[in-house]
Amino acid sequence: MIRDLFKKISPESLQSNAVLRVIGDRSSGKTTYMASLARWPNADPSSPVQSVISINEAGEELITKAQNLLEQGLTLEPSNLDTDVLQMKDYSLRITLKAQFSWKNPKATIGSQLVNLNISSKDYAGEFFTDLLYQTGSSQLSDYLDDCLQATGIMFLIDGNSHRKDLEYAAGLDKLLTALDRADINALTRKISLVLTKCEQSSLWVNCHKPAFLAEARFPQVYRKLQTWQQTGAGSVDYFTTSAFGMLGNKYPEPNMNLLSRGRDGVAAIIKDPRRWRPFGLVAPIYWLCTGERHKELDKG
Repeated sequence: MIRDLFKKISPESLQSNAVLRVIGDRSSGKTTYMASLARWPNADPSSPVQSVISINEAGEELITKAQNLLEQGLTLEPSNLDTDVLQMKDYSLRITLKAQFSWKNPKATIGSQLVNLNISSKDYAGEFFTDLLYQTGSSQLSDYLDDCLQATGIMFLIDGNSHRKDLEYAAGLDKLLTALDRADINALTRKISLVLTKCEQSSLWVNCHKPAFLAEARFPQVYRKLQTWQQTGAGSVDYFTTSAFGMLGNKYPEPNMNLLSRGRDGVAAIIKDPRRWRPFGLVAPIYWLCTGERHKELDKG
């Protein structure tokens, strides 16, 4: 009888699925973002995220990369554009969000449900974005664009420190949006999340709770291009800030990274203290791409 009672009040999972494509130039940190998400180290007990698990071999490879490279203070190898788009690894992950309940309000517990975000994602090499600017008529580029049409959501990652490349990013984005529009005979509306990465840097950290403001301030041409695209009714856009490495400390925070280089392309760094590695902001853009809604708690980190 007690077992039957638990069956009645045990929450069933809500499912939300998304096919994502992750684009950005070589310095944007796409693979590091995906590996950090798959590893999900030192999870904050107060986070809405209950777990992140891989559901295919490619997802397991991401975890291995995080353990064998990132946690050892090493950098990840960039993705290779020479790969046939059909042979590219399709990373599949399941992100489970906790059921919302309160012991002070048991009635809320009965109706609460876990939420599973099931995503499959391809991490395009940085050269793909460069080729949008400088190549035309490439059969390989055409294949990538055709593959991109299969996505329900696009994550456009930009190193938040690479603001001097704003005009280049805007030009590449314009070509991408134009190419997708001309190739898509079904005229589907799309969702694009602009994700500013490496926001552990002090110049970004101070405003990371205001992602749209930060995007417009650092990348005004990209921001204007996306807003115009959204106003045409082609799709919807939202803005996010993330860090694959996170911060150290609470009252006196500092970036959990050792800087390797800083330049026009942004910053290159490695994890400073792997034992206290806790990324922030990684799930928020995925939740929005899956549901079309923002999650206030995920936006906090």
